[in-house]
Amino acid sequence: MRPFYDLTVQGRARWLRQLALNALTHYDLDVTRVRLLSNDMNGIFRLDTADGRKLVMRVAVPGDHSADQFRAEMAWLEALGRDTDLLIPKAVRARDGSLIVTKGAPGVPEPRHCMIFTWVPGRNLGEKITPDNMRLLGELTARLHLHAADYRPAEGMPSYRYDEVFFYGEPLIIYDEEYAHLLPSERRALFQGAQAQVEEAIERLKASGEPMRLLHGDLHDWNVKIFRGQAGAIDFEDLVMGWPIQDIATSLYYQFDEPDYEPWLAAYRDGYERCAPWPERYPGEMRIFMAGRMLLLANFVIQDDSPEWRAKSPELFERWEGRIKRLLDF
Repeated sequence: MRPFYDLTVQGRARWLRQLALNALTHYDLDVTRVRLLSNDMNGIFRLDTADGRKLVMRVAVPGDHSADQFRAEMAWLEALGRDTDLLIPKAVRARDGSLIVTKGAPGVPEPRHCMIFTWVPGRNLGEKITPDNMRLLGELTARLHLHAADYRPAEGMPSYRYDEVFFYGEPLIIYDEEYAHLLPSERRALFQGAQAQVEEAIERLKASGEPMRLLHGDLHDWNVKIFRGQAGAIDFEDLVMGWPIQDIATSLYYQFDEPDYEPWLAAYRDGYERCAPWPERYPGEMRIFMAGRMLLLANFVIQDDSPEWRAKSPELFERWEGRIKRLLDF
């Protein structure tokens, strides 16, 4: 048997599907079909039930997030479901009331945390980015930020705090000699200059006196659903304590290189300001945190076990060099 991480994406998915089936034995669900939706990071499976429901099971990447992180995610989802009418997933509890089931399977080298959520209908924003849809995303983001400002969970705080550049807890290795082929001297200096700007921006936020709050942390095009004139959010697993401008920068980072970025940004801001004041404190603050998102991704990619990411790294680092120059006008 080939090692799990040497298999193709589809090959790994076959073993993960068996793990998902093992986890399902802990739920009172009559599931008639299990289909893979994505195996880019987590294994994401669609579950169809005999009574006509659609659900989603996440089979989490081992070691990527702690059980405490997932509990924080579930707690905020339950609070949002109770306090708002936002279009978000609801957690499905196992037979014993658990929100997380940890299971293994032959061929998969480690047990994995599994969670089931209700299906959020609609098309992914990434399939149709328009000013109207970006305006809906702005409204959604502002409403999440407003709820988080007053949210005080009795338990379940996230593991991550965006009070440092590389807040996911992975070792900082992009500047190691081993990766000099990805960061030759000029590019290395560029990345380090960007890191210094993000660090300064974080210190300014700390000094502002504004308290940190929960942020979605990963509200990009493919974690947003558009349904009947409403934007919904999925995949809250990267929940982080931070400040609203950091969340906004993460969302808009993925559109920055598109030709329609400026009208999309204007529409997004209009939607946000319909619900809350725009949180950017000085010109360029959002772009600095966009650069922070890029640095975080760069450090993550070279530590990922996926052969697909390893193969893409040279192309990605070259692309990121150009993006960081445009973001920070270097």
